[in-house]
Amino acid sequence: MPTHDDKKINPRNPKSMAKNKPLLHNLHSSPPSSQSQASKTSLCHSPDKTPIQLQQLLVNIFKNAFSTNFNSDLGAMIQEVKQNLFHRDFHNAFGTEASLEAYAIRWSPGRALVYLEIFCNRPELAARLLYCVDAKGRVSKPSSASCEDSSSVSLAAAPVETISKRQAPQCPASDHAEKDIQLVCIGGGAGAEIVALAGFLRFVDPSVRTDHFSGHDEKGKPGKLNITAVDIADWSSTVNKLYSGLTTKPPLPKYASTSAQALNMPLVDLDAYEVRFLKQDVLKIEEEKIQALLTDATIVTLMFTLNELYSTSVSATTNLLLSMTSILKSGSLLLVVDSPGSYSTVDIGKVSIKGDLSPQKKYPMQWLLDHTLLEAATINSDQGKTQEKQWEKLYSHDSTWFRLPAGLTYPITLEDMRYQIHLYRRS
Repeated sequence: MPTHDDKKINPRNPKSMAKNKPLLHNLHSSPPSSQSQASKTSLCHSPDKTPIQLQQLLVNIFKNAFSTNFNSDLGAMIQEVKQNLFHRDFHNAFGTEASLEAYAIRWSPGRALVYLEIFCNRPELAARLLYCVDAKGRVSKPSSASCEDSSSVSLAAAPVETISKRQAPQCPASDHAEKDIQLVCIGGGAGAEIVALAGFLRFVDPSVRTDHFSGHDEKGKPGKLNITAVDIADWSSTVNKLYSGLTTKPPLPKYASTSAQALNMPLVDLDAYEVRFLKQDVLKIEEEKIQALLTDATIVTLMFTLNELYSTSVSATTNLLLSMTSILKSGSLLLVVDSPGSYSTVDIGKVSIKGDLSPQKKYPMQWLLDHTLLEAATINSDQGKTQEKQWEKLYSHDSTWFRLPAGLTYPITLEDMRYQIHLYRRS
């Protein structure tokens, strides 16, 4: 979570970013109407579903990682965290190990299932994760099914132990593809992104994780998924527990059969998956650190984080997005998921006029995001001319429902979720 600080971040190339000033020259006009923003809205969006067996494996990761937390005190701790979040008291909401784990127990499993479905069903993301594209974002020609259709292959009702044996598209690498895929999950300390990405690797054929990655390095090792979770609170213990649960065999009942023991396996292979945690306020990050963080990033995610950043500081958040524009390489993806509608609006105003404060104007988070990436980032500060576009908007949906499947079990109640999603590619 961000802090209440308006310190600006200098992009790597300030001249191309309008002298490092947030380009919000239109913000004093009337906010866009809700009608103009509802370009793609549905009551229920239902892409191809990931199998319930895999979804159950993911929620089991949280259940097993925090097994000792499911006690009579958990409910009260969750309510305390919820109240602190409602009052934007992030210090107390995330101030102790108990509150961090309570948050992860309550909200991360459902979000992990949402993210899993996004990674598996958005072809642009699936292709990038499967190394079907080169560094410029060009899709390689696969040897079988199209990479663009890789997310639509269903597992049907395969038993849990055969989930990882599905036939996935085989995507031979381009000569320019990276050895590893680097993901930066800003605000990802609670672990939902980490678990979802591991689930994606389990969703695809094991051969895709080895033979069909972008090739082997000089030592013959296959490429891997490298994830950096960045957050302002110290989620290191939570991340370590989840990573351990993802890369070790899950616990079995004491008298499990021999066949069950033989089939028991980690959700993901250590050789294909690496995670690290970085405690950092991204609105205060130094230029050198953000360059090191983003220079090699293939995908950057802002999951239920961007609106909180905007609410903390519009100018600092704008500079963060402009820094991404300056640093990220061509073909990199930016994925933004957040609460929909009125839950993700930003108040801008409080300008003193004759001793009074002018009324605040509410701007949709999506409008601010598009304004920064699709308009402000193209302005050349030296000549005042418009450059080539810096970002391409690949997909956007204002309101999508995720419905929990019947039969999913978890020690506490999980809920259906509604969210907005926006996906951009660096030009």
